Amino acid sequence: MHDRRLAAAVFVIVFITYAWFFGGAGWNQNSSFDLTRAIVEQHTIRIDGLPSNTGDYSRIGNRIYSNKPPGLSLLAVIPYAIAHAIESEPASPMSQIINLWICTVTTCAVPGALLASMFFLYARRQFDVSPRAALLVTFVLAFGTYLFAYSTVFFGHVPSALFLFASFALARRKPLLSGACAGMAVLCNYLAIVALPAIAFLVIAERRRAIAGWLLGGAPLARILHADQNAAFGSPWRTASETSNPSFIGKGLFLGLFQLPQPHALFAITFSAYRGLFFISPVLLLALIGAVKMWRSEHRRELGAIAFIVIAFFLANASFNGWNGGAAIGPRYVLPIVPFLGVLMLFAANLFRSLWIALATISIAINFIATAVNPLPAWIIERPVDRYLFPLFITGHLPRDTPPRPIYDWKIMPGHVSVVSWAPDEGYPFHKHASGTRESFWSSFNLGEIVWPGSLLSILPIALWMLGASALVIRRAADLSPPRSSP
Repeated sequence: MHDRRLAAAVFVIVFITYAWFFGGAGWNQNSSFDLTRAIVEQHTIRIDGLPSNTGDYSRIGNRIYSNKPPGLSLLAVIPYAIAHAIESEPASPMSQIINLWICTVTTCAVPGALLASMFFLYARRQFDVSPRAALLVTFVLAFGTYLFAYSTVFFGHVPSALFLFASFALARRKPLLSGACAGMAVLCNYLAIVALPAIAFLVIAERRRAIAGWLLGGAPLARILHADQNAAFGSPWRTASETSNPSFIGKGLFLGLFQLPQPHALFAITFSAYRGLFFISPVLLLALIGAVKMWRSEHRRELGAIAFIVIAFFLANASFNGWNGGAAIGPRYVLPIVPFLGVLMLFAANLFRSLWIALATISIAINFIATAVNPLPAWIIERPVDRYLFPLFITGHLPRDTPPRPIYDWKIMPGHVSVVSWAPDEGYPFHKHASGTRESFWSSFNLGEIVWPGSLLSILPIALWMLGASALVIRRAADLSPPRSSP
């Protein structure tokens, strides 16, 4: 019961922090949101009945569909249907901004907070680390990685991460539920499929016959995906990505998207200042130390599964012709590996305290600022952290030597916080709503801007909440009994 209370506290702290921010719209968000709207408003999976607002589409003849996996859009159907039913002008631009925020909170912020809570419970039950160590790693993952930023934008990565980690955590005890979670992970993010062999291995290693239950659990979700693809693209095996906007498809590539892993892309998504996971979250490097300790423990099967998942995601991302993820912070396609790296970090939680503090502080600062300013910097910004996010956060303006060629007018979106001026009914910023209009200003926001619009003061309450509440819970977390094992 003590652990459950702590898990509930984790959920509340993380959820309030995530829900405070809204990162705005864009092609990716609009594509998934259009599918939700089409289902609720027009009872169809075609999005061509809505005003054009995205280049992320799939075309079959004269029919237009979203080119995203349907899971995120399906999760948003109920919250959007409720909002749409009670609004007096649901089609107005401001209503759509609010509705996209509501859908983001319910399908991204809630899963992000649930993932943090689940990770804490898994750490306590599977490895029985101390509550304080489990809380430390949990809050570092929640606020010191890009789980933070992507829990504030309408992308499928965070819900996919939740379901994939749930499938992993439940593999040995509840194979049927684990299979269902695996199916949901793929339904939200096609790339999650690369992790399934490792999870199936854990199921079989525990009890061979349990694999039947695992497959049975995932079957209904596979059926939903196949039905969606068959209805839209004429075959249950043909994905939205294969019929995507031709500008995204490469000739001679597998599914039009994949080639052999590219070394430069592999470096870029790991250590570079452009999209490096360990650049924006250097605290994750402690996973390497944890992996060594985990190898010496009784948990080698979990370590093997985690190693497979992490390597598979990195190689798949480095093989993708659009490996940089477009407008993004960090390598967004590998985001689901973050909680798995967190498992490794548990085994280093009691080591190198000064290093932990330094790396966690840097990681939390980078990811908090990215979330507050713009969680999705334009892809042409070569150093998004120190040449874009930090200058805007501190001065409200970009450096004078910023490259002159803007894309989607990103250079004329200045400010300290919430700089994205891209409403859900636009294909590009300012296409329908001029700079300075209400719709443009509130296209992205944090709740503090209701009182302090555009000001750094708007993030002060949530920064105090995030740090203060987390520190209080960690301080008050006392061991009821010594751990059975000490990773």
